[in-house]
Amino acid sequence: MYNNTKNIKNNNVNFLYLNIKNIHSYSKYKFPIIYENALLSKSKVLIENNNKSGVYIWVNKINNESYVGSSINITNRLRSYYNINYLKGKTVLYNSRIYGALLKYNYCNFKLKILEYCNKEYLKVREQHYIDLLKPEYNICKTAGSMLGFKHSLKTLEKFKNRYCAGHTTIVLNKENNNIKKYNSVRAAAKGLGISHTNLLHHIKNNSTVKNLYLVYKYKLKD
Repeated sequence: MYNNTKNIKNNNVNFLYLNIKNIHSYSKYKFPIIYENALLSKSKVLIENNNKSGVYIWVNKINNESYVGSSINITNRLRSYYNINYLKGKTVLYNSRIYGALLKYNYCNFKLKILEYCNKEYLKVREQHYIDLLKPEYNICKTAGSMLGFKHSLKTLEKFKNRYCAGHTTIVLNKENNNIKKYNSVRAAAKGLGISHTNLLHHIKNNSTVKNLYLVYKYKLKD
């Protein structure tokens, strides 16, 4: 799997790819690890991937469309996917393609693959590699760890506004568990995240993630 150097360019990301054996933490596993029926394999999936960081892919067996993701704890992340009420709520909130597809086609019509386990500091590099390689249709974001290509619908933004009242509101979303926190100001949010006010403003302006984990939205609503 890691010996294919075809079309690899000499840059930092691909250099890490060429030397993946030096950063891989789980060499005893043979990848990809395939669960042919995501429904029947649920218990096995959650047990076998606990406390393992890595990259996974959902594959729709009906139309062959897919979604690539990564997590510092695959089990914790996938546990959310296996929660129907969670999927319904987040589909409305985020207009997520993969959540909607799981609800529409059911888990039994999805194949789940663990593409690789890797050290958490290399998760985004490896996730980006597979996004570029496999071009997964359900990935709204085409850049790992960023919001590039992801747009909330007007309906979703309105729900944010109605939920979190009028005034100056800063919303912080945790990408790992999708928890949401509300702050009365950007400064308060920056303090909660442990970064400077200026740094957080930079992330908001560039629509980028904070610490590769948090997404921040700022609203100034009229009374």
